[in-house]
Amino acid sequence: MVNPYEQYKRNSINTMTKGELLVLLFDEAIKKLNLSKILMENEDYKNANINIEKCRKIFNYLIVTLVEKYKLSQELSEMYMFFNKELIKASSMKSITNIDNILPMVKDLRNTWAEADKISKTGKN
Repeated sequence: MVNPYEQYKRNSINTMTKGELLVLLFDEAIKKLNLSKILMENEDYKNANINIEKCRKIFNYLIVTLVEKYKLSQELSEMYMFFNKELIKASSMKSITNIDNILPMVKDLRNTWAEADKISKTGKN
């Protein structure tokens, strides 16, 4: 039997706009970054690294889904790669500083995509 919650979650994701999915990815990245910081503060580096790796996978996914013909895509790709480099440093040096360096930028990008999605929805009506 299918779990009703899992079915609901699957249906919710399948009916989201591209903008909503993008914001959801950024929300998840922010959550993983904050959790990694807490885990590092508690010296639970193993679980911190697991969350950092999940966050890196999100940025890698965002890189591979960019449409190369746009100049903005190149700039976003470089930014996502920068995020991943900082996460590698955070993981290898067990340093919260590297996470703190990128967290405001990730939050700003998330808010920018949320606003763009909002504008695109109002423009279609």
